[in-house]
Amino acid sequence: MHRVLAKASVTSTCAIIAAVFTMVLLCIRIATSEQKWMMEFGDPKAKVKLEALYPIGWGGHEWVVEYVREIVNSFPGRVYALIIDWSTERGVKELEKRKLTCGAFIINGKRVAKVDGKRIEFVRSPLIGGWTKEQLKKAVAAEVQAVYGKETEKGKVKEAQAKQIVLKAFVPCGVAGPYVDIKRMFEKHNPNIKLEEKIENVLVLAKRLEAGESPDIYITLGKLEIEKLMKKRGIKQDDITAVARARISLIVPEGNPKKLKTIGDLALKDIRSIGVARAETSLGYCTQQALERLGVWEKVKGKVAYAKFPVELKSWVQKRRVDAAIVYHPCLYEAHEIGQRPKFAEKVTLVSVIPAMLHDEIPVFAIVMPTSAKAEAAKKFVQFMLTEAAQKAFDEWKFEPLKPFAQPPKGK
Repeated sequence: MHRVLAKASVTSTCAIIAAVFTMVLLCIRIATSEQKWMMEFGDPKAKVKLEALYPIGWGGHEWVVEYVREIVNSFPGRVYALIIDWSTERGVKELEKRKLTCGAFIINGKRVAKVDGKRIEFVRSPLIGGWTKEQLKKAVAAEVQAVYGKETEKGKVKEAQAKQIVLKAFVPCGVAGPYVDIKRMFEKHNPNIKLEEKIENVLVLAKRLEAGESPDIYITLGKLEIEKLMKKRGIKQDDITAVARARISLIVPEGNPKKLKTIGDLALKDIRSIGVARAETSLGYCTQQALERLGVWEKVKGKVAYAKFPVELKSWVQKRRVDAAIVYHPCLYEAHEIGQRPKFAEKVTLVSVIPAMLHDEIPVFAIVMPTSAKAEAAKKFVQFMLTEAAQKAFDEWKFEPLKPFAQPPKGK
C-alpha cells in the first residue's frame, strides 16, 4: 500500500513539474516571438538614435548587424541603435509607420544626411543605394557632434570647384553593379560631369516615369518596360541605345534536391512549384515564351507562383519556398557594398542558362530622356557605355557585352 501511494505521489509530482516546464517553455516562446522583430545595441539613454530597418529574416543582410555594431562601438554611450526586422509582421508595421518602402538607416528620425557636402539617403544596400559604410559613420559622427557639442568646426572650407554638369539617372537594381563601375570610369574621363542615380526596382522606376518624373538618363532591362513609356513620355527610337544584353537562368535550392538538368524537367511530376515573374515584365514574358517553345507550358502553368517583383524570385529559392525559379542571370551575382566584386548568390544552385533561341532578346537600354536639358552630356555617358572598358564591366557582372567596342569620347 505504501509503495502504491509513493508511486502515485511521484507520478503526481512529475506531472506537476512537466506542466510547469511546459508553461515556462510556452512563455519563453511567446516572449521570443514578440521580441524577435527588433534587436537593440548600445545605451538606451544615448541622445543619438540609429534605426536600421531591413528584412533580416530573409537572409543576406548580415552586413546590417555588422555595421550597427561597429558604429555603436565607435561612439560608446552616445549612440543607441535598433535593428527592426521587417520580414516579421511587427517589423512591417514599423516600416509603414516610417513611410518606408525599402531598407533604410534613420539617424535621430532623419532619413537624409549631408556628408562631405552631398545629401545622402542611406537606403537599400551600399551598392544599390550608392553610399558607403564610412559615409554612414560620418553622418552619425556629425549628429553626435551636433547633439553633444563636444567638437566645433575649426573653420569654414570655401568651395572653389569648377561648375559641373550633374546628370540624374534612373537605374534598375539589376544593372547597379556594372553601372557603378562604368560611372566611376566615365567621371574619371569627364571630371566636369557627375552622375546622381536613383536605383530601384525596374517596375518602380517605370511607375515614377509614368507619373511624370524626369531624369536625364533612364536605364532599363527589357523591351516591354519601355513600350508603354515611349508614347506617354514622347520617347523616340533615336533616344534609345542598346548597351548590353541579359540572359535568363533556371535556378534551384542549393544542392539541387530535385536533380533537375534542363528547363524541360520543370514538367516532371516531382516539381510542384515554380517561381516566375509576371508576364508584363520582360523576364516573365520571355520565361513563358521559352516554356511554350519547348512545348511544356501547358504542363507547368498550374505549378507557377508569380512574384510581384522579379527580385523576389532568388529569395524564394534560397528559402526553398519553390522547387525552382527562372531569373535574370546577372541577378545571381551580387555585391553588398560599393567596390566589392560580383559573387555568386548563396543557397542557390544554377541548373542552366536558358538557350537564347528559346526567347526574344533582352537588351539593356540606355535612354536619353527627351525632357533633359543636359542631353549632350547624357548622350556622352550613353556612348561611353559602349566603350571596351564599359563593355568589360558588363561582362564581369554576367551581362552579354555588345561588339565591336566604341572608342571613349574625349573629356573636355
